[in-house]
Amino acid sequence: MRRRELETTLRAAGKVARDLEFFLIGSQALHAVSRRAPAEVLLSQECDIYPKNRPETANLLHNELGPNSAFARRHGFYADVVTPDLATLPSGWKRRVKPLRTGRVTAFCLDLYDLIVSKLVAARLKDLELIGALLRLGLADHKLIQRRITKIPSSPERGRLRLRLRLLLKEVRSGNRSVIRTKGPPE
Repeated sequence: MRRRELETTLRAAGKVARDLEFFLIGSQALHAVSRRAPAEVLLSQECDIYPKNRPETANLLHNELGPNSAFARRHGFYADVVTPDLATLPSGWKRRVKPLRTGRVTAFCLDLYDLIVSKLVAARLKDLELIGALLRLGLADHKLIQRRITKIPSSPERGRLRLRLRLLLKEVRSGNRSVIRTKGPPE
């Protein structure tokens, strides 16, 4: 999803929800912190949002802007309406969000390193590929990722995340463009 497509979706969400503020917790949050979004972000067709002030509008947003909506058929992209507890995020993430404004609508986007840690937790192929791209392109610093991992409340989870990050760094440093081996990092 390109930035202008994200902005179109956010403006539509503002109209549908009759609200001007949303949280943006997926990869599209990178548009708030970088003008050079990697291909993994641009190829995505959805943005993960949820209403900040009017959570009761989530179903309406899903029906009007979700993957099976007329909006999605017309534009080729859509809003994936999520809940706040979908992502495992480092402590204090709400203090670090970055505003992305389009017209009167503001999306409060995850900070780059909170986003990366949440993607390490999810550990889906597309998440690990995105982190690998951010590292390869020099858009993220592995030392700052390691520091942000310390803000995950669960000690066993922090260990798994550090291991995943080490394996990703090894692949990136080896020059392997496909940062994931067949089975990915161990659990």
